[in-house]
Amino acid sequence: MLLRELYEAKARRIIAVMPGGFHPFHPGHKSLYDWAVKTFGQRNVYVAATNDTAARPFPFDVKKKLASMAGVPESNFIQVKSPFNAMSYKDIVDADTALIFVRSQKDKSEQPLPDQTKKNGEPGYLRTYTGKDLNTSDEMGYMAYGPTINFDFSGMQIKSASELRATWPEMSDEDKLKAAKLMYGNGAETAVQLLNKALGDTEAPVGEVFGFATRTPKRTSIKKKPEKFEPSIRDKVAARRKAAASGDKDVWKSKKELQKERELSKGEEKKKEKYVKGMKKVKGDFKDRYGKDAKAVMYATATKMAKK
Repeated sequence: MLLRELYEAKARRIIAVMPGGFHPFHPGHKSLYDWAVKTFGQRNVYVAATNDTAARPFPFDVKKKLASMAGVPESNFIQVKSPFNAMSYKDIVDADTALIFVRSQKDKSEQPLPDQTKKNGEPGYLRTYTGKDLNTSDEMGYMAYGPTINFDFSGMQIKSASELRATWPEMSDEDKLKAAKLMYGNGAETAVQLLNKALGDTEAPVGEVFGFATRTPKRTSIKKKPEKFEPSIRDKVAARRKAAASGDKDVWKSKKELQKERELSKGEEKKKEKYVKGMKKVKGDFKDRYGKDAKAVMYATATKMAKK
């Protein structure tokens, strides 16, 4: 027996944290949350998210609002900087508490993984949750995997937030409202507005945004165009899944996400440099908020601003 094992304390209570991106919070997340509540008790389960919008569209306040409409108590939806860092939960975990991270089965191969070994040969911090002999969070943490569900989304089986983000802008207003009612109940109309703002609508031709053309063409100038085949959203989702299975890593990214990832033009690079220069004047504020990630956040923010 290792000497450290003699001093490992047994936990008297449990805190289960469900970290995630939640871009946006959807029925798959709610199902996992419900599983965690059933397993660990509602008062012990928290959902944790960051406010990072450098690569994804939803700020923390919107994530919290959508999760609340889906049924997660606002008091148990908390903001953190590092979702899988035990120190992020020092305000809700005491010396007698076991810390358990909750993830979906579909993420079982994603980092961080439990039961890993450090370079010095000692076991890593995270262990697989078995429900027995739990130690306190100062010694180790645990990873529990709950069931993954596909949810019916306007007649389609959606598996992830990525699929939802890619599908949303192409849906009709009627289908959006139906899907929002499924996900957010009585808050559906507000949810549609929040999702539209973050994910966008299908790009309408100029002049048709408000339901009428900017100019009324002369009758003699109107030419009937041949009907263009437009695949259904179901077909588009199926095609994207096939492309993803073939190795296309960008297939589920929305237009906004791809816009954020593209390289800057020369003009945008100059704008970025200008923004970074301005931010360096308040670099201390970034360090206070983001710690060691301050520089990365500063440059990501400047890049995002330059692309607008």
